Amino acid sequence: MAEAAFHGLALAATSVGIAAFYLSAPRQQWLIRPLTGRRSRTIGALALLEGWLLWSVVMHPVTALFTSLTVAMLLLTILPFAAAARGAMLARREG
Repeated sequence: MAEAAFHGLALAATSVGIAAFYLSAPRQQWLIRPLTGRRSRTIGALALLEGWLLWSVVMHPVTALFTSLTVAMLLLTILPFAAAARGAMLARREG
């Protein structure tokens, strides 16, 4: 039971970290203006570190690292496509 909680918390922390990095990018499509660069990147890095540490509690540290990287790649692929789909749906409603 506790292992599932660690997995969930690690997934959430990694997701917050990647979202912070993505939303600070100048060409992100979710916000009108990107988040402030230094602060959001610091929060993102700390959240990614926290996610890795949480996964390291229930897995080997190298396995935890590659799990974090896999989740990060997935989210960095999904976020731009989700933003484009959201924009297309909003344009369809208005148009």
